[in-house]
Amino acid sequence: MAQDPKKITSILLVVIVLTVGWLDYWSNSQASYRDPRMWMDVVEGTAHAPAQYRLGVIDTAYFLTRHTHLGLRHTLTLLDVIAAFIAVFVLFMMLRRSAVYREAGTAGQWFGAAGFVILVQFYLAWLLWYQRPETLATAAILALALMLLTVPLGRGAGVAVIGFLILAAAQAFVRADVGFALHLGILLVCLTPIGRGFALSRRVQVSTSLVALLIVMGIQFWLMRRAFPHADYGGTKVVQLLVNLTSPRLWMPFLLFIGPFAWTLWKVVKRRYLADPADAAMLVGAVIFSGMWLVVGLMAEVRIFMPFALALTPLTTQIVMQQFLPIELRGTPKSSLS
Repeated sequence: MAQDPKKITSILLVVIVLTVGWLDYWSNSQASYRDPRMWMDVVEGTAHAPAQYRLGVIDTAYFLTRHTHLGLRHTLTLLDVIAAFIAVFVLFMMLRRSAVYREAGTAGQWFGAAGFVILVQFYLAWLLWYQRPETLATAAILALALMLLTVPLGRGAGVAVIGFLILAAAQAFVRADVGFALHLGILLVCLTPIGRGFALSRRVQVSTSLVALLIVMGIQFWLMRRAFPHADYGGTKVVQLLVNLTSPRLWMPFLLFIGPFAWTLWKVVKRRYLADPADAAMLVGAVIFSGMWLVVGLMAEVRIFMPFALALTPLTTQIVMQQFLPIELRGTPKSSLS
């Protein structure tokens, strides 16, 4: 009997994460040697916006540095490795729970697991391109949010609701714009027929995401107006859309990176391949965030979008499996966003 791919895939994911951690450590070390006070402007509250508002990971790493014998480069790497483990293994669990994966048979599951590993490695390869401490932490939070959207936790809704709100608060201190896009995407999907398919009831999910949005916006407002009212953008323009449209040098990394996401979006919207409610919400949130990214961020800094792209790897893998394998989904419509 052929072996289930879970064990081999898990080993490969461990190797990938540890490899990324090793490269991440040397990148942090080189940056630290060039500038021993790197990231200390965020800790001291003197950094420019928006970096000053994204202090969750840096302040946590600095707290660990103060209470251990580790340097900031060590604790930042440690947090990145932990976040990467959470992200990739939660997303692999989401893939294994999907109807497409379960109905694919052993050979099809090997195919899907291989595709998932390739996608994970592809996205994590971009981590060091304009590296920032919040990237993997955001990926982990999105993966956990996808799990809460999918997996019922006990008989009551309380655990999931509390989990969503904790994740929203954490995300607000890491990258508030990601939390805003995610929960806006969830709310939009709740307005469609497939909004009834979340782990929480539609009414509870709508209420939870509305509160999460208020938490995200409230924390961001507090950071901007109360905690760091002096933070400005220095010489950086807030709106980067014109720069993105008129600077061909920014296009190549964007075009190399965006392919899997663009293909996934095209297949779901145009060809109407399967997307369960949680994946659909993540996809809508990603579309919203991509618009925000191209307006106020440089398109060459693809690590900005990497957390959403990584969170969509289960959906992309399922579409690849449906494209190339004869999978019959019992009682499950192929159209998902109609």
